[in-house]
Amino acid sequence: MGSTVTTTYEPLYDLDAEKAVLGACMEAPAIVDDVRKTLTDPVAFYRPQHRVIYRALLALSDAGNATDPINVTDYLRRTDELRQIPDPTYVFEVFEHGRFIANYPEHVEIVARHAATNRATATLVRALDQLRRPGSADDVQGALSFVRDDIDKALGDITATTSAANPVVSLYQPLDWQIAFASKPAEVPWLVENLIEAGRSIAIYSPPKTGKSLLTLEIAAALAAGRPVLGQAAKPPMKVVYVDIENTIDDVTERLANLGYGPEDLSNLVYYSFPSLPVLDSAAGGQHLMALVKYHEAVLVVIDTVSRVIEGSENDADTFSNLYRHALAPLKGMGVAVIRLDHSGKDLEKGQRGSSAKGADVDAVWLMVKISETALYLKREMSRANHGVPLIELRRRAYPLRHELATGGLPPRVQQVVDVLEELGVPKEAGRDAVREELHGAGIKASNETISAAIAARKAGL
Repeated sequence: MGSTVTTTYEPLYDLDAEKAVLGACMEAPAIVDDVRKTLTDPVAFYRPQHRVIYRALLALSDAGNATDPINVTDYLRRTDELRQIPDPTYVFEVFEHGRFIANYPEHVEIVARHAATNRATATLVRALDQLRRPGSADDVQGALSFVRDDIDKALGDITATTSAANPVVSLYQPLDWQIAFASKPAEVPWLVENLIEAGRSIAIYSPPKTGKSLLTLEIAAALAAGRPVLGQAAKPPMKVVYVDIENTIDDVTERLANLGYGPEDLSNLVYYSFPSLPVLDSAAGGQHLMALVKYHEAVLVVIDTVSRVIEGSENDADTFSNLYRHALAPLKGMGVAVIRLDHSGKDLEKGQRGSSAKGADVDAVWLMVKISETALYLKREMSRANHGVPLIELRRRAYPLRHELATGGLPPRVQQVVDVLEELGVPKEAGRDAVREELHGAGIKASNETISAAIAARKAGL
């Protein structure tokens, strides 16, 4: 009788790839489900600590919670699994590998390939040991049949891993041009006509004490309460999230009271006064802001003031690239509008304070200028689409406190159509169809309501 021989082998693994996958999942919780499609079992990770961290990531993702290293560490502490990681700071060390997030599909493939190879090797080793067992030589066919299913499964694992499509492809959906063109609105979808388009980001900047926070608060409260604002008829109430790291609670409540609002009017205005948000030019800050916006189903977000919510230097272009990447771009992708307040430099002609990159991450930039205590104007200095008018003149009124358009009483859109018709020399007696045709020839789109109002205004000599 021969003795039983056990075959040994050295498993394959890549610890850097494993850290990169885990770090990417902490950096961007949205990819956890995609990673799970390939790495279905934590055993795919070679290092035991990595298996523990991966289990925590899956559990947090299933619960809809953030997967940042603080949350992961807290989860492991609550489940008494943190003791399986000799050094708790190791979770943060792994998180640092999230900087390779752009390559995470390749790192997932490396981990999956090694795991499949190790599983296959283990299966083949068991088969070889089966053949070496005493008595197997007398029944080789029986011994092979005994392990055939395991061998087929091992081969299937290797084939599935090496031939699988790159998982990153499933994360992205190209535009369907038919749907895109069919869904294009006939008119600009304004939240506040000429100033804030739905789903777009704008920056309003001015010297200190000009009143941009007051104007923005009035806009936010009116949209939330469903009241008229800046000559625009009331719209249905909408959720507004206001992040204020500039004004005290007393300042805000006094202004709202002077604007004619009480607590019963403000259920849709979600106001965060000096919140302890992570800086918004970081991944964590963007995730926290997105969580608030999604929870409250906000249509508009106000950031007052941008210099208070960033960590990088205002003179560094990377600061605003990071702000756009982590906070503004995700909001724009969700169709959420943003008003970002900012200060000017000492010289108004040089624009916003700090890097010129500030204007690259918004759809329009407005300069607010105070002529007197009651007269102000907003001048559009940059716009991607050039929708609306480039200058908005305002009058600040009291009792109740409010801002009004200094346009002679016509809504800005109606006034714009009136001006175009005058420039084109269209007769005042022209009907709606003739006016629409003239506007179409000039590249101007307007609703029937706007055209009718413009015709009436011209006939009345307004």
